[in-house]
Amino acid sequence: MVRPDAARAAEAIRKLLAEPGSAGREVTAHLLLGRPRRGAWWTSWANLPGFVQMRSAAGTVYRHQLLPNWEYTSAEMRTEMLEDLDRLALTGEQPKEATR
Repeated sequence: MVRPDAARAAEAIRKLLAEPGSAGREVTAHLLLGRPRRGAWWTSWANLPGFVQMRSAAGTVYRHQLLPNWEYTSAEMRTEMLEDLDRLALTGEQPKEATR
């Protein structure tokens, strides 16, 4: 089921980029990581299953559960994440190295 899920995920992210209001209900959680100034905010949206925005002192990154161990900046999310999801949908192949 990974390939169809990847195709749906790429389509949902493209729709989000075209129509920012299409993300659906937002849920945000704060993770306190033990030391002062060591926390993170995770945000997910109802219409974007598996897609998460993580904000911390280090900056903001985006992740998708179908692309484990990969983090994308805002600019990379618009290009590399979509390319990686499209490749996963077409071939079932996970990214092996950074494309840029």
